[in-house]
Amino acid sequence: MATELNDELDTLDPTSKLLPARIESPTAHKIVVLVLLKQYVINKKVCLDTGISMRPQRRRMFYMLIFKLIQEADKSYDELHALLTTGRYKLDKLMLEAFEKAMSEFCAGSIEALFDFAEIQNIDEILNENYGISQFSMVGVYVRRVGVVLERLSFSDMMDMYRSICSFYERGVCAMASGPGPRKAVAGGVLHREETPPPLAKDKSTEEEKKNDDAVGRCADGRNLLSKWAPKQAKYFINKQSELLERNERHSLSPVELQRKVQEMIQDLPLTTTPYFLGYMNQLRVRDFYNSLSALHRALDRSPVRLMSQEKGYQYFCINLAVLHATFEHRDEALSALRESIMLAQEHGDKRSLNLANTWYCLLRDELPLSTVRRSVSEANEVDGSLLQNYTLALHFAVKLGTVAGYKPLRLFDLLHHSDNLTNRNNFVDHASEALALRSAVWAAYGRHEVSALYSQLLLTARDRFSNGSAGLGSALASYALWLQLQGKPQMSRLLLDRGRCRFPRLPSAEGWMISQCHVIIQAGIYQCRWHDALKACDQLYLLDISDALMQRASIYVAKREFFNARRLLDNLVTQTELPFLLRMRIKVMLGYCGLAEGRFSSETTMLLMSVAEEMAEAQMDYELALVDMLLAQQLLLLGLPQKAYQAIKRAMQDIHTNGGIFERARTDFVFVRCLLAVTPNNVEARKGQLMKSLDLLERAAKSFKKLQAHSKVLDVYVFLAQRFNEFGERTLRNKYAGEFRRYFTDHPIPREYLGSP
Repeated sequence: MATELNDELDTLDPTSKLLPARIESPTAHKIVVLVLLKQYVINKKVCLDTGISMRPQRRRMFYMLIFKLIQEADKSYDELHALLTTGRYKLDKLMLEAFEKAMSEFCAGSIEALFDFAEIQNIDEILNENYGISQFSMVGVYVRRVGVVLERLSFSDMMDMYRSICSFYERGVCAMASGPGPRKAVAGGVLHREETPPPLAKDKSTEEEKKNDDAVGRCADGRNLLSKWAPKQAKYFINKQSELLERNERHSLSPVELQRKVQEMIQDLPLTTTPYFLGYMNQLRVRDFYNSLSALHRALDRSPVRLMSQEKGYQYFCINLAVLHATFEHRDEALSALRESIMLAQEHGDKRSLNLANTWYCLLRDELPLSTVRRSVSEANEVDGSLLQNYTLALHFAVKLGTVAGYKPLRLFDLLHHSDNLTNRNNFVDHASEALALRSAVWAAYGRHEVSALYSQLLLTARDRFSNGSAGLGSALASYALWLQLQGKPQMSRLLLDRGRCRFPRLPSAEGWMISQCHVIIQAGIYQCRWHDALKACDQLYLLDISDALMQRASIYVAKREFFNARRLLDNLVTQTELPFLLRMRIKVMLGYCGLAEGRFSSETTMLLMSVAEEMAEAQMDYELALVDMLLAQQLLLLGLPQKAYQAIKRAMQDIHTNGGIFERARTDFVFVRCLLAVTPNNVEARKGQLMKSLDLLERAAKSFKKLQAHSKVLDVYVFLAQRFNEFGERTLRNKYAGEFRRYFTDHPIPREYLGSP
């Protein structure tokens, strides 16, 4: 352990002369890939000469095999041979025999076979577009790069390389011969027998030789010593896995396997810093914050004086370190890391990193100048390409803050319009999906739930265009699942939440569907009087959003008619000054509802609801204003003002029926019928006729309550109908709804104290 630490300190010494080579020396793996390509070209030429066409599927799978061999880490010969003989990349028998024979002749012959790849004429024969390999493709660049490097090597270097290739081949063949199962037939005379030899006597010398052979080819952890990571292969792997971790985690490697790959890259490329960043992301997804912080620190230990010219993005490690500290409210450490990032960005002229670090610095110090965002966007042009993404993200952040603060929607959608212009002009696909999700959230905040659901459906429909695992997709899944639950479709809601759980298994991407799931359970628990499940979901929601969890707990207490506990929680929440505007208004509405549910007149409750209605009207939150009008209608009925109550509920009905869930729509219909009967002249026949006309509305309300399993509300409707028909002397209809009440109460017994709530 001490030796490894000393080696790492020597590597990180700024005065050390150990520098990574500017040109990667070809490895035995790369030469074997050239041999394979050469045999493919020969085979393709023979097919063209004989008039036999090669199947498209066969050509496609061969190119996929070459891409895999080029982009992934070097393999030993036995691993490469297993890839060629099994699985989806399996070669046909003729091609495989030709390759095995070529490798056998390559190692059985002389060094001239290696010098053939150093001659440009032979390289040009491989890079023949008639045979499907263009010199400008990724494979063509790879072949020409290896040929150019071979051309520059001295004879002694070529001799050493030839010996390493022969050793590489012999070890692979021996590994295949000593592996489990029958011996494989290898063309060329090296291994060309199918029969299994008789078992050898297990003496001590044979076991020692086997241990020595294993020690030559494998590490203590089982890793093949010939499987090395080249810088470009490591860069491709890191970029691919980082993108998968960010967008679609289920397609990335498992945490244990990915960490093993990271350790291999660190061992092969000790001066490279990006493997540490991949390790940081990998540790974050399993919430191992200690090791993720350690990975960032080890990346920052590398000397930026040498690495900044070779690895761009070094200063972004400091920004990620600052964000990680800010997550745990380590303000001083976060600001210190941001100052370091600003210094590095200024030193190397990275304007984008400088703007990002300055934005985070101002944000952590509560000095973010949002007033300059729109002016900066209007001044942005095509030349400022590196800043456009920052401007787009700043616009999205401004919209989120404006929504939380209760700004007028016209101003927010104006900012989103500027964001869409930047996104469409520069083809920022990820930002386009985030903008759609943000539009859905803004429409939901301002009460247009139907439009919000349409935007969520649009994002889910176009998920292939907008990257399967984007944050916008997770937000759309969560909001649409909650909307389906409110529309009385719990099966579809559960299906979407399960999809979100599979797609986004870990925080922070999982936060959206986890909050939505808690709300679904809480609402179902309130409807069905399952208080234990609802309170348990509140405990889970408390870990994600404290204020929302306390408000939901208060709503449960109101439904249970525990008004003292509900008022205690709501009074504590009202005193908090940093609550979002919409949540603050909903807390006040809940206080008014709490006073209404107690069933007694309170001028304080009326004044509170009136003040909330004024603020809602000023913020243009029409749906929330309609809910307040519905509560005011019930309050005015208690005060004996049926005309005012009727006007209030009539104003509320259109917005609630357009954007509300079926529970709110059914409750509005119920209140509307009560107000309608109250304003009807005090005449039995007139009131009975009005009730008969409204019977369809009440039946529809009862059906909606049944769909949500809101049993107490269904019983309230039946009680209301039975009592009214009893007053009007309609015994038949009275007995009908009294029987409906008894039958439903028998199937769904509800404590009587929960009946009759508003």
